[in-house]
Amino acid sequence: MHKTLFLVIIFFYYSFSCFSQQVIIKGNAKSYAGSELSVSTFAEQITFTEQILAKTKVENNGDFIFKFNISNTKFAFIHLTVFKAIIYIEPNKEYEVVLPKKTEKLPGDKLNPFFKETEFYITILNEDTTALNYQIRKFDFLYNKYLEKYFTLFKGKLNKQTSDTIIEIIENELILKDNDFFNQYKNYNYASLKLISYERNKENFIDNYFKNEEILFDNNAYMNLFNQIFNNYLSVLYNKPKGKIIPYNLIREKSLKNLKNSLDSFPYLQNENLKEIVIVKSLYDNYYKDDFPKEDIIFMIDSIRISTENKNIKSISENILKKITALCTGYSAPEFYLPDIDNQFYANSNFRNKFIYLNFCTPDSYTCLQEFKLLEKLHNQKLEMFEIVTICIAENNEKFKAFVIENNFKWKFLFYNNDVELLKKYDIKAYPTYYLINPEGKFSMSPAFPPTESSFEDRYSDVLKAWKIELQKRKYNKGKDTNR
Repeated sequence: MHKTLFLVIIFFYYSFSCFSQQVIIKGNAKSYAGSELSVSTFAEQITFTEQILAKTKVENNGDFIFKFNISNTKFAFIHLTVFKAIIYIEPNKEYEVVLPKKTEKLPGDKLNPFFKETEFYITILNEDTTALNYQIRKFDFLYNKYLEKYFTLFKGKLNKQTSDTIIEIIENELILKDNDFFNQYKNYNYASLKLISYERNKENFIDNYFKNEEILFDNNAYMNLFNQIFNNYLSVLYNKPKGKIIPYNLIREKSLKNLKNSLDSFPYLQNENLKEIVIVKSLYDNYYKDDFPKEDIIFMIDSIRISTENKNIKSISENILKKITALCTGYSAPEFYLPDIDNQFYANSNFRNKFIYLNFCTPDSYTCLQEFKLLEKLHNQKLEMFEIVTICIAENNEKFKAFVIENNFKWKFLFYNNDVELLKKYDIKAYPTYYLINPEGKFSMSPAFPPTESSFEDRYSDVLKAWKIELQKRKYNKGKDTNR
């Protein structure tokens, strides 16, 4: 028994070693001395959820090194305040890179949750002209150059002949021929060119490029084309005679099996994995439209998450569910861990057993300043189980403290601590924005009514009553279960 277990462990160890190999990225960047850097990739390219591969601290002399394992070629990037350095990484490779001089964000950019970094291909010192990164850079340059040239020449109207000419010119200038990732990258970019030029039959196009082909989850050219072709695709299909049954199976039957079977009438969607990822992608796109009820979309994506045998589709489903339920009433509010004016850190859990009236504000907003007066009145009313928490988006911690002290605000103020990701999680697009979080850390209202609401106290009273009734029901049901 022990011998068998030992052999199993050895088998899995060597299997993992065979498929997962080390990558090293190193360099010297003195302007980043003392900073922590991370290299990331996309966990998948439908939600584009980022996944950190490795972190490192830059030494005082500027030296840094990342070490991590991957099993296949990936698109990766390093966030550098205002820049985003991109690189394609292959297993068992070492890259010596050059980072640009550190540049700080402007004050306004620091407070902008939707600030976009400038992307650039990272300079690699130990790669020659036959290497993957050089060839992808060269391909992208040629592809965009000739596409723009012929678009201008033919006034935006391309045909098969011009597309074939562009492809032939590019192919004659490329060196790398035996790299699978690069060949797939080229082919799906060429497919995109054909789609905008002359391919008009989408069904034939799917048949040629997706039906019997491997799903290339980590190849961004494949996924870019996939996302374009299958955008909200279930809605496309149910408008066809053969797809009329789709809403019935999704909404009335709530059956994943029947929904999959309804796609069998489309010959180019016979591949089981393709069928699952098309359903997941389509439902994700449709969540923000009105074709299907949101609860049915969540149920069906969760059904695929549970039943799929493909780990990539499972990961995509999980990330989609996290994203679409992140701010839904009844779901857990994103966690925060932020300092107050005394540098005491507070998390969501510090306010359990109360309703958190959470608001995001900035001292530069006139609306915020006006509503602070109303928040002060609400704070002084001491409503039952009611706690106001303001997350202040100030330029820096010193200005945050000075602002709160100068105005003598008495309720809990927290500094956002330059946590731009938190602003994204709460989908902050304007200031102020309000949420009401129940004593269990779940959204009662998302977004919540502002303090300018004329019937604010009555609306909160209704929420509080509903909560107490819910607690009584739970207590009653628990008593019934105990007496059985």
